[in-house]
Amino acid sequence: MLRPTQVALSRASTIGWIGLGAMGHPMALNLFTKTYLASHNSRSSIASGYVICEQDDARVSSFLSELRERGGSELAGKVERVENGREMSKMASRILTMLPSTPQVESVYLDSTNGILSGLQTLSKDEPPLLPLATSDQTEGIERLSSSTTISPEPSTSSPVVPRLDSSTTLSPTTSSQRESSPHTLLIDCTTLSPVSAANIAKNIHGSTSGKVAMIDAPVSGGTVAAKKGDLTIMFGSSSNEATEMALPLLQTMAGKDRIVYCGENGKGVGVKVCNNLILAINQIALAEGLALGDSLGIDPVLLHNIINTSSGQSWSSRVNTPLKAVPGSPGERGYEGGFQTRLMLKDAGLALESAAALDLPIPMTWAAKSIYEVVCREGKGQWATKDFSVVYEWIKKKQLEGVERGWKADPTET
Repeated sequence: MLRPTQVALSRASTIGWIGLGAMGHPMALNLFTKTYLASHNSRSSIASGYVICEQDDARVSSFLSELRERGGSELAGKVERVENGREMSKMASRILTMLPSTPQVESVYLDSTNGILSGLQTLSKDEPPLLPLATSDQTEGIERLSSSTTISPEPSTSSPVVPRLDSSTTLSPTTSSQRESSPHTLLIDCTTLSPVSAANIAKNIHGSTSGKVAMIDAPVSGGTVAAKKGDLTIMFGSSSNEATEMALPLLQTMAGKDRIVYCGENGKGVGVKVCNNLILAINQIALAEGLALGDSLGIDPVLLHNIINTSSGQSWSSRVNTPLKAVPGSPGERGYEGGFQTRLMLKDAGLALESAAALDLPIPMTWAAKSIYEVVCREGKGQWATKDFSVVYEWIKKKQLEGVERGWKADPTET
């Protein structure tokens, strides 16, 4: 267990993070280092302390080591570790979560014994409302910092534009009178989960705390590469302008410029993410099939790759996530290590199917994609499940060598 700093942590200015997995680790690093550096340079208390919750000791050790390298011993010394969401909610007024999927989110937030809500319900009715995290100048300072920034005593002087919401969105600043009834806690869940569950969890939180807690869903896109760079796209669902206003300075530490998009009420952010990943799941398989067919026809794979990316078949998968080993920086070149894991794409396809089923919407291509990712996850004694999902290309080539297609169908010349 980490020990708290000598100065007792102030809940009102403490930020908490739950989940230090492949995405949570780099996102939390950016959040902690950038808010700390903004406080350090502005001599204000943007964040006085940090709390983490992660069950895996190795992940905690790795996170603290990198945090110390990037932010220094002083920042690392401000971090305390807690065991569960209940303890977290008593110590931090701003809590972010990045968890595997719907069951974990429901447990972390709503478990009657150790959940975040159970801790919130023990707080005093006189808990002070959240104050703005930073002035406009300080917010710009947070957005300005790159993922490689290290601590230095000299404040920067550049002033970039704060990332915009979509063009139809306007925010009215919260007045001092409004802040008297403002929430005392902000919850931001970055998990990709069921849109229905996301909306229901937020409704439960808001209703059980008499509006004293604001919750938004803010799933991300861009994978581990963008997470490390602080260049993610964040699509979020929010119940109010006030919740959005409180969340933006935190989201800016993890997102690329102009890549924070308001999608509507609670559940809509994760709804957009599920729709996006439905398309991505299908696109990656389509790319794998096209490249495998080209290879079988004796077409130079790099030539085909280049033509696809200047033609109508191009997509994010073809431009960024090609499985071809001959393309520098591709998942194929690095043996499909890192990147977006196949098991996670399988999960997201399942979320899309779950949402569509509730609406009686047929999505047959997603059914097909899910069935393919299921069998890919079983390859290599289950080891392919943790490889980048573009490994589906290798599965197709493997099945060709095994003659699977010949065994599945009759003579294609017959009608």
